Amino acid sequence: MTILFSPHRNHLIRIFSFAVLFAAAIFVLAPAARAERRFDPAKVYGPRIDKLCMVIIRNSDSQILAAQKGDIDILGDIVLPSDIDRLSRDPNLNMSLARGFHAFFLLMNNKTAPWNDKYVRQAAAAAIDRNNMVRTIYSGYCEPINSWLPPVSPWAIPESGKNIFDRGLAREKLKSAGYSWNLAGTLVAPNGKAIPKLKLMTPLARVAPTTAELAEQIADSLRAVGFPVEVEPMDFSAMLAKLNDKKYSLAVLAWGMGRNPDSLYSFYHSSMDMPGGQNLTGTHDKQLDNTLDRLRFAKNKQDAERASSEAQHLLADLVPSVPIYSRFSVAAVSKKWKNVLMTDKITADNMWTLMMAEPKDGKKRPLNMALAEEPRNMNPFVASSAYTWQVLGMIYEGMIGTDPFTLKDMPALAESWSVETVGGGADARTVLNFKIKKGLKWNDGTPLTAHDAKATIDFLKKNKVPRYFDAVKNVKSTAAYDDGRLVVQMDGVSYWHLDNIGGMIVMPARVLEKIKDWQNWNPLDKSAKFGPYGLIGCGPFMLEEYKTGEYVMMKRNPYYRMLAGPRGGAAK
Repeated sequence: MTILFSPHRNHLIRIFSFAVLFAAAIFVLAPAARAERRFDPAKVYGPRIDKLCMVIIRNSDSQILAAQKGDIDILGDIVLPSDIDRLSRDPNLNMSLARGFHAFFLLMNNKTAPWNDKYVRQAAAAAIDRNNMVRTIYSGYCEPINSWLPPVSPWAIPESGKNIFDRGLAREKLKSAGYSWNLAGTLVAPNGKAIPKLKLMTPLARVAPTTAELAEQIADSLRAVGFPVEVEPMDFSAMLAKLNDKKYSLAVLAWGMGRNPDSLYSFYHSSMDMPGGQNLTGTHDKQLDNTLDRLRFAKNKQDAERASSEAQHLLADLVPSVPIYSRFSVAAVSKKWKNVLMTDKITADNMWTLMMAEPKDGKKRPLNMALAEEPRNMNPFVASSAYTWQVLGMIYEGMIGTDPFTLKDMPALAESWSVETVGGGADARTVLNFKIKKGLKWNDGTPLTAHDAKATIDFLKKNKVPRYFDAVKNVKSTAAYDDGRLVVQMDGVSYWHLDNIGGMIVMPARVLEKIKDWQNWNPLDKSAKFGPYGLIGCGPFMLEEYKTGEYVMMKRNPYYRMLAGPRGGAAK
């Protein structure tokens, strides 16, 4: 499964799969996982391992064999039902399953024919038999969806699981839009010309076999009502480039979505249709924009709920993309490790496990974790692949974290924060006050202060970095003080401003000052052509070595803020 991720905590979640445990799992979870032995996240210390080795294994069969042989200790994102069943019978492995915030879509380029007609897009949505695909490919390990938020989200509309498959209706919609069919059964446009071949981009089968199979079934569904679709497998990085440039007709892509519905703004607001932006479908609709603005600038939860529901109903009419399914997260972990966290909201392949895990035999050794694809571009400003962020997510942190049990905000780099509204009427605005913890350091031993957080926000705003722009575009001013205070004034009032700013990664001011070209900066380039060499972060791990095609070796950050914390709260 190929998943596109963003570095923003509340839009798209990285390694974690914050979801609700699916009680009907056909395998039995480990007793510790079922009991969900709670610990206080504020008292966790770690990492307790010296090194984390991310072994690059692109073939899914090889991943399964490596887990069974003990060559890797953690395998996440297990997709094939046969693989899940096989691993669940292995006495040396514990399995965890969670109903996730994952969502898989058929993307349509709304700027090109025939997808620039909403009735054609509606027809395509009705032509796809999601239920059959879920049944035949995933054997029930996912659920068909008809919503732009996954059903597990508390913000999803009730219709999110409705079955809209109706090929008769699809044909009627096409007829009403002026389309007809030639003797070969191919669609003929209102201008009398047959629709040309439509390429459906998908990752290579050897990298994402289920995605490739699903793409074939989607193509079959569309061909059944006359769309002349051909599947076009390609390297994922090449596919991302075409998506970003809008040089495509159709594509399949999964998103690891976060807990808040304002991600809809990033995906479908016209202002986010920019190079590197997340509006990959090129959606432009004035009414939707207005509703998404109300969602983005909702003053309270009630206003947010109203705007979120309205936006989802508008999307159901516009169909800028076609929701297909939401997949459960499944992970396997070796029983040779203790302090593995598996709750009703996260599978075993999460940051808390990597923080607390220790070999049961007491012998120090690296923890080996599977990485299903090359991380490729390590530039945190443009990186969008889940595989890259599995690495970068170990190196960078934000001011606010997420409690693994409640999904509520918890301190990270900031020890405390407050939100206030100043002014009134049209001049009302949100002011965020953060207090950065004392004594923090970057992984090179230099001090981390509120001035670094300010520099990060200012840099992203000044350069309009697309991956972060929706979070910082409404920043009016920032002020940092030597006592650790950071004050961020926003334009307007929004229920989401705290999460958007507090959840962003923080980077060193001195690194940002030396970046000559943020788009082409390669932190692994020793020539430092476009910016400084090295990934200077404050997360639990730091990059030691990256050997293309083999592994990414991470080592413990000796200056990590939780390395020598209280030692009474870790799960045992």
